[in-house]
Formats: sequence, C-alpha cells, structure tokens
Amino acid sequence: MKSLFTAALLALLIAGTARAQTAEWPVTEGAPGGGRFTPLADITRENVTRLRVAWTYRHGDFWKGAFPLEVNRGSAFESTPIVVVGRLYFTTPRNRVIALDPETGRELWTFDPKLEPGRAYANMWINRGVSHWRDPRATGECSARVFLATLDARLIALDAETGEPCAGFGAKGEVNLLAGIAPLYDTWEYNVTSPGTVVGDVIVVGSSIADTLRPDSPPGDVRAFDVRTGALRWTFHTIPHASEPGHETWLPDTRLTGAANVWSTITADLARGIVVLPVSTPSPDFYGGDRLGANLYSDSVVALDARTGAVKWHFQTVHHDLWDYDLAAPPVLVTLRRGGAPVDGVVQATKHGFVFVLDRVTGAPLFPVEERPAPASDLPGEQAWPTQPVPVKPPPLMPQKLGPDDLYAADPSHLAACRARLAELRNDGLFTPPSLRGSLVYPFTGGGANWSGAAWDPERQRLFVPIQNLAHVIRLDEVDEVATGGGSSVWPLHGATLSNIWWLLTGRGTGERYRLSPLSGRTIFREGDLPCNKPPWGMLVAVDLARGELAWRASTSVGDGDPGGSGYGPALATASGLVFHGGTKRSVLRVHDSVSGERIATFDLPAGLHAGPISYKLRPDGKQYLVVAPGGHVGVGSELGDHVIAYTLP
Repeated sequence: MKSLFTAALLALLIAGTARAQTAEWPVTEGAPGGGRFTPLADITRENVTRLRVAWTYRHGDFWKGAFPLEVNRGSAFESTPIVVVGRLYFTTPRNRVIALDPETGRELWTFDPKLEPGRAYANMWINRGVSHWRDPRATGECSARVFLATLDARLIALDAETGEPCAGFGAKGEVNLLAGIAPLYDTWEYNVTSPGTVVGDVIVVGSSIADTLRPDSPPGDVRAFDVRTGALRWTFHTIPHASEPGHETWLPDTRLTGAANVWSTITADLARGIVVLPVSTPSPDFYGGDRLGANLYSDSVVALDARTGAVKWHFQTVHHDLWDYDLAAPPVLVTLRRGGAPVDGVVQATKHGFVFVLDRVTGAPLFPVEERPAPASDLPGEQAWPTQPVPVKPPPLMPQKLGPDDLYAADPSHLAACRARLAELRNDGLFTPPSLRGSLVYPFTGGGANWSGAAWDPERQRLFVPIQNLAHVIRLDEVDEVATGGGSSVWPLHGATLSNIWWLLTGRGTGERYRLSPLSGRTIFREGDLPCNKPPWGMLVAVDLARGELAWRASTSVGDGDPGGSGYGPALATASGLVFHGGTKRSVLRVHDSVSGERIATFDLPAGLHAGPISYKLRPDGKQYLVVAPGGHVGVGSELGDHVIAYTLP
C-alpha cells in the first residue's frame, strides 16, 4: 500500500528526466533509490558562475581535539540536508538536529540528543543526516516525523513541526538500538552514522561497528521498526544463523566473527517494496582463518522485502574479504535504456574500483562479470578464496596494479625510495592477501569509491563517482597469546586508559591469531609526505552506463604535488548537465560539465566540503537554491567549520 507521501516521491522519480518547475530534496541521497540528482535546470553552464550567497547559517558544533592525548579527536561534518514539506533539516557532528526555513535560513527549531560529552566513538563524531515520514491518515502532533539515528545507538522520532520527541514512539520517543545486539563488550564500538530508510510504515536501520578490534565483533544485524510505535518488525542476519540459508558459507562456525554490518545508506524501490543493502566486511578485517568460506552476506548487495525482511536476491562483490573492501557506497537504483526498452537496475560502486550493474528484480549482472583467479595466502590457517568477481564492463574506475614503472617520480630520490619499498612487499596485483612481510593493497582500503557513493544523471545515462587513488601497505603480526572469546579481557574503551591502548596495539586476549602490526600495520604507500603511486590521487569519474564505458576522469587534486585530492564527499548531478562536487582537503566546490568533464567553475568555501550538495525549488515562481554544508573533517585534515550556505542566481 502506497501512502500519499510515497506517491509524491514516485512522481518525483518519474519526473527525473523532465525539467521540473519545483523539486524538494526529500532524502539525503536525493531520492529513495539514491543517485543525488535534481530535475531542476535553472542553474546552467552559462550562468553558474553568477551564483551568489543567499543565506548562511552556522551551528557551532565543530572542534579539534589534541589527539592522541584526547580521545575525542575532533569533528567531521558529513550531513547532507534534506528539504521536505517546506523545511530544511540537517544534523551536526554532535548529532543535533536543526530545522531551517529553506528560502531564508531562519532557524525554526533544534533538538539535542545529549550525547555524552568528552567521550570517544569508534567512528569519530559523525552523523550523515535524518529521514522523514508523513502519516497520510493523520494530522496534528507527530503526523510528520523526522528520524534521527545517533552515534550512541538510539533511534529517535521527532515532531517535524516542533522538534519535540514523539511520545508514542518507543520509550518517550526513542528506541534503544543496543537491545538484542550480542556479543557487545563495549558500547564504544557500536554506533549508527547514516540515516534510516523509510519504506511504507517501517524504518530500516543498519549500524557502524569498529574495525580491526576483535574477531567476535557485534553482529551487523539490519532491523526494521514501526514508524508509529517503534516496535521491532523484523531482523535480517547479515551473518546467517545456523538454520538460515548462507550459513554453510562460514566454516567452521561463526562464533569468532562479527560485523558484516551496513554502515552506509540503504536505498529503496518504493514501488516494489524492497530495500537494497550495501553490506560490509566481516571481522576481523585482514585475517579470515577463523571464518573460512565465501562468507555470505558480507560484501554483498542484498535486496530485502521491506515488509518482512525476506531475501529477494543477493550478489557478492568480494568472496572471503581480506582487504576491508566493504560496500561503503549506497546502491543506486537506475533505469537503463536497452534496445528501446527500460531496464531497472542497481549500480554498486566499490572500494576496489569496480562498478557492478545488476538487474533490480533478480540481482543478475546486466554487464558480464567473470570469476577470475586470485592470489593465494601464505599465512598459516588462511584460505583466500581462489577466484573473485570482476566486471567485464564498465572498466575499473582506476588502475589496480602498481609496478616499478607506475611509481611517482617527484624527484630521483623519491622514486628510488619508493622502488626500494615496493621491492620489499608482496605485490601480486589486485587481491594480494595480507602477509607478515607486508602486502601492497591497491586500491587502498579507503577506496576507490567510499561512502560518498555516486550521482546519477538519468537523462544522459551517466554515473559520477568520486574516488581516491592511493595504495596501502598491510602488514600482519602473529599474536603471542591467543584466547578465544574476544570480550573476556576487554577494557572499557571510552576511558582511553593505557591498558586499553596496550590491548589495541597487541591484540592479546582478543582471540586473534594474526592482526595488524602495532602502529605500522596499515599505512599509506608513500615516501615522506607524497604517495608513491602516480597522481592524480583523487578523481571524479564519469561512467557511461548505456555503453558500459568510462566517459571521462577529472582530477580533484590542485596539482601533481597535491596529496589532498580525495573522494570523501558526494557529488550532485543536475538536469542542466552540471556536476557539483567537493570532498577534498581543499575548501572548494567544483563544477564540472557532465558531458565533457571540463571544470567550469570553482567556488571557495570557509571549510572542507564532505557533505553532499543539494538543490531545490519550492515555488514555480521562486528560485532554484544550491545548498552546501562545509564543515571539514578531522580525519581528512580539511579546514573545520560549521557552515550551511545557500546560493541562488541574482
């Protein structure tokens, strides 16, 4: 059954290839199926340089800690605003929700979930936004709701008009997302960073779980809750239980593994009533001797019935992941034109630089995918999967092998040092397993494509993917003391005691046989301040999905010597043929021509932009607004800030 709100969203999707007179931005990905596209076309190649600031709002939630002495390292602003029913909503690094007037920037209300001050979270202080639901059968208090999923694992329902908690939802307006999660040894390691996904009368929520801490991490269960009452509707086990299909792909059992969580944004096909999950890596990330097998449903695109949680189909992008190549990018639901007929698909960009294009009904590849031989592991007890899926089309977004001729010659000494380092490493190309000597992992564990995902232009049939082009050195150590049951000797992490730090570095008592080497187990392959692979180290890549070809690559670095080019920031595609993108260490917004990739304009910003640009127009006779939320990112090293800025044409 479709609500009036659902019907309105579907109408927006159908109108995607038309030049709309008005459009909101109802979910962080722009539409339930993702793609970060606006059908508005008032802002064009010809006039984009005339954009001027219409209003600015500052929320005040940014800081930089004195890491490593201070566990609360600093802020990271990744929240993409939404605009729905004439209001703009966004979240701050402290998980506050703020409602503004979209045309003036006037503050309407704020809500503070009161996270514990001064503590640390496994995923820093991050929140990527909120979701919205409107009850077609009701009016008045809480008939329209804003949902906030917090770092300390609460799902909170707020009245969209006032920001007050909805008393009938859970306990006084919130649901404890830690309930039912086991094992859970420290709440520090179980967070929620992305907004829930609303389909009909349920909201579907994943989780963000600390990497590389223990084998028996908390499970990555995905759950659906009733949007009115907060009651649990269903649970999907991403690591199948003994009685469930897929359990046979975990050998000998699943007691010493966890995670395989969904920390990125879940997208949805409202007409079919399905949600599409990008599932991440199981724990531990770099050694799988205690979780032999293909490990379904980790590293898989999984389509679920939104009403029941039943699996409709799945496609695994990495078997038995040893590289932290989890699916960080939200799946994008597209309609391709093939032979004059529309074909509904799901597009998944990956950290290792691939784009998988799948049938939305069956999950079968729409472009051929081959199982190709992959290198074997030389670690005792490890069994790397002998083959890995590789798309024949589209081509990889970036290079995937580094040899001596692929190194960066910044100067002769830099090149010589990089060649000497490369000669010491295991380097068998893509899917080189981690090793005791040190292995080159390229693309690195941060991407390729990361949580920024992709923007999709349905009219031009092009996908725009921000990527990073760096390599990691992964080096493992054998753990001297092995004790099964990783939680038995775990210290509370949020205190950041010396005991905790020793436990993190040594891994003793975690149940691991091999783990990242202390301090140098995962490092960028570089010499001094410069990477060893050739630039550019950040790119925006356009993929022609009509042909399965790359259309263009545009560097996001300032110059060959700039290591600040990064893929940590979503893009925005417009019906007028523009692509807006930030995401780099530099505090700028770039504007590209979607056909040629030419950079048309660059706007200076007061802080790094790692949230997605959005666009909306509320009245036919009103203005098209472009809104960015530059707030920087302590992990990227960009300038920190607290701005939300709206631009319009004069």
